[in-house]
Amino acid sequence: MKLTGSQVFAKELKSLGIHYVAGIPGQGSWALVDGLLAPGTAIPFIQVMQEQSAVHMADGYFRACGRPMAALLPTSLGRSKALGGIETARVDGSAILVISAGAPEPAATVLFESFTDTQSAAAPGLKAGKSRLAVTSADKLSATLRKAFDSMLSSLAGPVIIDIPVRVQTDSIEAKGASRRQASLGEPVSLNVDVLEQIAEQVSQAQRPVILAGSGVIADEAGAQLLLLAEAFLLPVVTTTLAKGAFPEDHLLSGATLGRQSRDAGNALLSAADLLIAIGCARDSEVMPTLPGARLTHMTDAALILIDSSDPATGSGKLAGISLSTGLKEALQHLAQLPDAPARKALKLHRGPYRKAIAARCKARDSRLDASLAIDLTPLPVQRPLRELRLLLERDAIVVVGAGSVQAAVRQVFPVYMPRSHLCVGGAGAVGWAVPAAIGAKLAMPARQVVCVVGDGDFLQSMQEMAVCMMHTIPVVFVVLNNSGYASMSELQLERNENHPGGEFNLPDGRPYSPDFAVIARSFGLEAWRVEHGSQLKAVLSKAINSKGPSLVEIITARGNVAVHD
Repeated sequence: MKLTGSQVFAKELKSLGIHYVAGIPGQGSWALVDGLLAPGTAIPFIQVMQEQSAVHMADGYFRACGRPMAALLPTSLGRSKALGGIETARVDGSAILVISAGAPEPAATVLFESFTDTQSAAAPGLKAGKSRLAVTSADKLSATLRKAFDSMLSSLAGPVIIDIPVRVQTDSIEAKGASRRQASLGEPVSLNVDVLEQIAEQVSQAQRPVILAGSGVIADEAGAQLLLLAEAFLLPVVTTTLAKGAFPEDHLLSGATLGRQSRDAGNALLSAADLLIAIGCARDSEVMPTLPGARLTHMTDAALILIDSSDPATGSGKLAGISLSTGLKEALQHLAQLPDAPARKALKLHRGPYRKAIAARCKARDSRLDASLAIDLTPLPVQRPLRELRLLLERDAIVVVGAGSVQAAVRQVFPVYMPRSHLCVGGAGAVGWAVPAAIGAKLAMPARQVVCVVGDGDFLQSMQEMAVCMMHTIPVVFVVLNNSGYASMSELQLERNENHPGGEFNLPDGRPYSPDFAVIARSFGLEAWRVEHGSQLKAVLSKAINSKGPSLVEIITARGNVAVHD
């Protein structure tokens, strides 16, 4: 029995554990789509409205569950609109299998290239993704897919691109049983016990130590071990934006998330610390954009300990008093077990005043957050609907946050309690990412509530993907915070004492302009509501959350946000 390359493609994806493929059928990809939908090997194909949305959807899927999804481009990579989405995934470490279909690109294109982050950033148009492979014949398709799968998940996770020309898709080869991918156990983790004991000693002696947890904690599934470590040494934990949820934000040791203002809780804790333990921060551009520890030393004068598993270079810089590159779970687990019962009792006495100060800060933070519920201005400040939403959602609900000032507001007033339940973009800051990413998150975790919180400018760039929710019955709740413009641009101008109307959506006479998003959503088939007053929030948000299908709540918000500092 013979199989076409497209049939081999579908069977291999299924054996590798790919549950969904998103994309757009095109002249160069019809054969692959037919292979995906063939009886016996069918993999659901999610047809999107814009090809970049396929990559964003797969990105959201990976962030929500830690498993890869595939994105199918209708053309070759060089002519694709999806390059920005691939770069966003690369920067934030999302593993996506990107299939570039169509005719081969010119011979000058390198058929296989693997490159570092520095090289990729230098020429993202050509070297998008973590690595790129080309399939030259159908009999090499299975091996190439397995190689791509391993590359996606090894070391720093990231998107991998495979070029599959039409000729390879339609060629026939003798059928073989789909290979089963053997689970890779990886290299045994070798812990440097002497260094770990040295770290434990410094942490025990410090007066005001703080953990800064990065996205590596989530990538390594080390949240439980982080909690054990914090409780063993009585350490407050601040997270980067990408790591929000790595530590439960209702815990007495939670210092919340890094903010934009020095008065925010996380920033204040860091600035007062005498010892900073940065865990899994190598990939977080907000703290480490270039050299390990470069930005961290600007946040605080504290001694610095770096613990990371994703990049050996993280622990090699002279900026670190102590550094350790190892498996995070194993290192944190071992550290948490080092203090014995007498040592823990001594730590409680030693840290008494510090613990009281942290508890007082948490109480003051909670009071300020609760006070935001009483704000009843018109238009509403963005904090009010976010607080109402948090109170209505289940503890494990997933919130997918758009780019810009919405991220800052969520950091302030929307506590998160579990890893992979707060999804947002990091260094790339892609506008238009959140809507398809939320759809991907719901595909990954269908039993959990998924809410997309997004500004109106961001929503305008990808709102057509609401059609995907209707066609595939994907019940995402979209909360559109409408202030008739890009709030982040307006806030930046205020900080600089500037006044440029470029970030606002206005009519010629200066009045704010906005489409009626609730009406648009209804035309797509969603249940939708428009909220203009605080008294409407609880009832409308409850209806949207309890809707059986996709729904949208448009909330009219003020252009100038009211800051809530911790």
